[in-house]
Amino acid sequence: MRALMESAIRAVRSFFTPGMVRVFILSVIVSILVLVAFVVLASVGFSWAAEQYGLTWIVPWVGGFGSAFIAWLLFPCITPVIVSFFDVRITRLIEQHDYPAAPVAREAPFWREFWHDVRFAIKAVLLNILVLPLYLVPGVNVLLFYVLNGYLLGREYFVMAARRHMPVAEAEALRRKHAWAVMGGGVLITLLATIPVLNLFAPFWGVAVMVHLYHYFRNTPLSQILPVI
Repeated sequence: MRALMESAIRAVRSFFTPGMVRVFILSVIVSILVLVAFVVLASVGFSWAAEQYGLTWIVPWVGGFGSAFIAWLLFPCITPVIVSFFDVRITRLIEQHDYPAAPVAREAPFWREFWHDVRFAIKAVLLNILVLPLYLVPGVNVLLFYVLNGYLLGREYFVMAARRHMPVAEAEALRRKHAWAVMGGGVLITLLATIPVLNLFAPFWGVAVMVHLYHYFRNTPLSQILPVI
């Protein structure tokens, strides 16, 4: 886990990389807009359901709390969509500052990456809904939530950083070799994404962690890679 701890610390330092302030502010603005949109959509959903079943009296009492809870629960799932608006700029600034000798990255078209992230978010949301009954079991709920979303986010963020420099198949192979470190990074991202206020920093920090983690491992020969997950 040394690689993960070093990458997490370097990710914090990346906040102060020259030219990063503007990108960071953008990431916070996008995160706030998405959170607000989530709460509004959830509130509309509560109101609609209450009207359908004649329970309009429950909306003022439960609607606000339920909307906030749903936004909190599902926010980690949609962070990759938020990231798609600024991940290239974060990665480029970090690599120019910390890894100037790294090969020039291949920039994928924005909309292709955006729709890829939207599809991932939908899958992640559906998986969380599927295991929702288990979230009602004390003890199991916390462990399952962080393990499931840690695995999903770790995989998505790491491959997103690695595939800028190598084919997706090789990026996945590199992830499998270092699966525990990558998943640990995903758990940290998920944890940050569930803490009020700090969750606004989660998408930015998550990108930075995985960029540093990728460059930590990038010189490892692919021939040594063994499947772990």
